[in-house]
Amino acid sequence: MVCAECGVHVGTGHVMRCLALAQAWKRAGGSATFVLPEGLVGIEERIRAEGFLLRTLPKEWGSAPKFFVHTVLRAAPPIAVLDGYSFGEDEQTELTSAGIQVLTVDDYGHATGYPVRWVLNQNVYTAPEMYASLKRDSTLLLGPAYALLRDEFLTWIGWKRSIPDRARKILVTIGGSDSDNASEQILDNLALLDHSNRELEVILVAGSGNPHLQSLQRALERCPVSVRMQRGAHDMAALMAWADVAIAGAGVTSYELCYMGLPSILLIVAENQRRIAEGLSQLGGAVNAGTTREYRRDVFANELQRLIDDSERRQTMSRRARDLIDGMGSERVRAALLDRGLKLRPAHESDCELLFEWAQDREARTASFHPAPISWEDHGCWFRERLHDPHSVIYIGENADDVPAGVVRFQLENDSAVLSVNVAARFRGKGWGRELVSFATNYLCRARSVGRVKAFVKPENQASVRLFEASGFRRAGTESVAGQVALLFTWECKNRTHAS
Repeated sequence: MVCAECGVHVGTGHVMRCLALAQAWKRAGGSATFVLPEGLVGIEERIRAEGFLLRTLPKEWGSAPKFFVHTVLRAAPPIAVLDGYSFGEDEQTELTSAGIQVLTVDDYGHATGYPVRWVLNQNVYTAPEMYASLKRDSTLLLGPAYALLRDEFLTWIGWKRSIPDRARKILVTIGGSDSDNASEQILDNLALLDHSNRELEVILVAGSGNPHLQSLQRALERCPVSVRMQRGAHDMAALMAWADVAIAGAGVTSYELCYMGLPSILLIVAENQRRIAEGLSQLGGAVNAGTTREYRRDVFANELQRLIDDSERRQTMSRRARDLIDGMGSERVRAALLDRGLKLRPAHESDCELLFEWAQDREARTASFHPAPISWEDHGCWFRERLHDPHSVIYIGENADDVPAGVVRFQLENDSAVLSVNVAARFRGKGWGRELVSFATNYLCRARSVGRVKAFVKPENQASVRLFEASGFRRAGTESVAGQVALLFTWECKNRTHAS
C-alpha cells in the first residue's frame, strides 16, 4: 500500500516516483493500492489506468498523516510505502508496531528517526550519516542507483541521443502544479533571446495540478516563438527525447532528464529541491538556475542562450547526466523489498572454477542443449575464449553479501544477442533467476547496440519457461538447436523504434 503526498503546493513528484515503484512491483506479479488526497483528477485517472487500486481521503483529511496511517492499519498490508514530509517517526512507528514492513521514501532526513525496514533516498547528495539513528535491522537504499523511473522511460534504455550544433527544440516542464507560475516567466523570457532563435520550437507541459492555465494561454499568445502547450504528459520520455534542451523544476524530473541525457536548466521550485540542483550542477549534469522566487530574467536568458549555442557543452552535460542513472532503480528497490538485492559485475579469469562447478550441476546439464559432462580442460579453454571474445558478454550476479548467485552470458551477433543463464543451486526457486535475467538484459542493451535478445529453452524445461515469461520475454515460436526442438523467447529493446 502506497501513501503519497500530493497537491498544488506539494506537487506530484511523490506520487509519480511511487508509481514507478508500483509498476516494477506489478511486473514481478504483485499488486498495489494508492492512498491519496481526493480532488486530483489527472493523478487519479493515471493511477487507475495503470491498473492499481485507489483510495482517496477527503480534502480536509488529505494533509493529516494520521488518516493515511489509519487507512493502512485497516487494510493491514504486508508492506507500506510512505512518501511525504508529513510522515515522521510517529507514523512510521505506529505502522511498524502493527507488524507492517515500512519503506520510507525520503529526500533530506526530515524525520527525527526512521524505525522502518527500508529507507530510500535516491538523491545525488545522500549519505548514510543522514540516518545515524536507523534501526540495526534496517536497510538503506541510497543514491541515484535507486532512482525510480516509470515504465515509459524504460523502453528508451538503449537509445542514443544526437546533439545538434545548435539547439532548436526546448521542453519546459516545471512540475505537476507550478504554484509560482514559473512557466509564464520562462515563456516571457524567450523574447529576450537573440533574433536568430525565432525558429525555436517549444513544448510547455502544464501539469495536471497547474492552476494557471488562463494566464499561460495569454503568455503563449504574446510569445515571439512557436510554443505548444500540453496539459499533462503520459509519455514524458518521448518529449524528453524530442527536445534538445529542457527547462525544468529540480524535483524528481531531474533524474528522468539525466536518464534521457537531456541537457537541462533546473529551477528550484521548493527548498527541498535546492540540493538536487546544486548536486547535479557540481557533477556537470545540469545547470542550476536558482530559485523561482529569486528569478532574474536577464541571467536566465543568457544561460539559456549559451546552452543553445554551445553544442560541446551540451554533449558533455548529456554524457555526465546519463552516466548517473542507468534506469534500474525501480528494479533494485523492488528486489530489496523481496530481499533479493542484486549486483552485476563482469566475469573475471578467477571465476573459471566457479562457473565450472555451476555448469557441472545436474539440473544445469539437464537443461542444456549439450548435456554431456564437461571436462575441466574443455571448460577452461571455452571460458578463456569467451572472456577474450569481443562478441561475448558474461555477467556474474551477486547478492547483498557478495555471494555469487548465478551467471548470465550473451553471445552477440549484429544487433541481436543470445542469452543463457545458470542460477546457483542454493538460489534456485526463490526468484533470483528473474533478477539475473532482467538486470543483465537491461545492462546489455544500455552498454551495447542490441535491439533484440533471444533465449532458447527445452520444451520440457518449464522452470525456464516461467522464468522468461516472468522476465518480460515473449514466445516467438520454435527453432532447432543442436538437432533438438527449442522454444524461442525474445525481448525487444525498443531503442530502434524511436527517432532522435
